[in-house]
Amino acid sequence: MKIREFAAVAPGVMAVAACLMLAGPASATVHNLTYKGAVVEALDQTGEFGAGANLVGKTFTANVVYDDAKGVPGGWGGAYYDYLMGDGANNPVTATILLNGVTKSFGATSGYDERLDRTLQPGCTLDCTDANFQQNATDRYTVGGFYTLNYINLGGMSSDGTLSGLAHTAPNYTNPPLALYAFVNLFTQDIFTLEATHSAEVVVRIDSVRDGAVPEPGVWALMLLGFGSAGVALRRRRAGALATA
Repeated sequence: MKIREFAAVAPGVMAVAACLMLAGPASATVHNLTYKGAVVEALDQTGEFGAGANLVGKTFTANVVYDDAKGVPGGWGGAYYDYLMGDGANNPVTATILLNGVTKSFGATSGYDERLDRTLQPGCTLDCTDANFQQNATDRYTVGGFYTLNYINLGGMSSDGTLSGLAHTAPNYTNPPLALYAFVNLFTQDIFTLEATHSAEVVVRIDSVRDGAVPEPGVWALMLLGFGSAGVALRRRRAGALATA
């Protein structure tokens, strides 16, 4: 590109650059994570994932949406422990799972994102390389005399320093070397008879976690505007060059 051509498109290029900076780590990002693995233990007492089905060994997929603009800090531990939590519209984590052809969703009421890194713990003398991350999405409610508690925990842990850092960003990991896992619980009980009408517990070995993070819609709009400005400026420059040729 010639110098004059670059000058013509520079405003658009600068707009794109500015938008890319807005979409960086400091901006709000919606992370779309995919956890994949296989069931290692299951106790499905009421056939939530298929009556009489043997779930052990079945493929498991969890699609998790993590919005790092939601939630409020909490917890304890200072420099080596970080905890982001929220309820309802302020919940930072929601999840949908697929197991044995059955889809279940979690996170209508609350969720959290938790990080622990003992390498940052001042004066640590025991288990100083331990680190983990955990994401949780929960549904807890009572309707018509029935109490329901459904939740999913997904995460990973390490004791060799492989996993570190407390930033609330979504992970991209493969197992090994990390111990990645998911735990699903579905439970509904009649609060008068104490009979469980829904009951299932599933433990999953997660083989990989992948993040397809995308900027929030407002950031995308600014980026598209910047690209559009660059394109218009370049077309005008070329049209002018043809007219004077």
